[in-house]
Amino acid sequence: MRYNAGETVIVTQDGVNRVGVVLDCYVVQKQLVYDVLLENRSAMVMISTSGNNTFINKLLTSKLCDTDVIESTIPYKQLVADDALPLCRSYSAGKASW
Repeated sequence: MRYNAGETVIVTQDGVNRVGVVLDCYVVQKQLVYDVLLENRSAMVMISTSGNNTFINKLLTSKLCDTDVIESTIPYKQLVADDALPLCRSYSAGKASW
């Protein structure tokens, strides 16, 4: 499953779950990665849906976000309209992903 920009997701980092919204997704070395803006307004770049320490938790996202139990408080549509989304694509992703 691919998450699109503006979708609410649960990010697990070192065993702690946080709510965020997808800013962008792109392919790096044949792997789909995401940039996510968390509710505390910090950004996570180049995270995937699999990993040991930091990843988009597909199970929690499908149970909580896809059923509208949890919704991000980040005003994504307003940030897009105001052209105020942070630019956070990792430079290490390379020019091919830009």
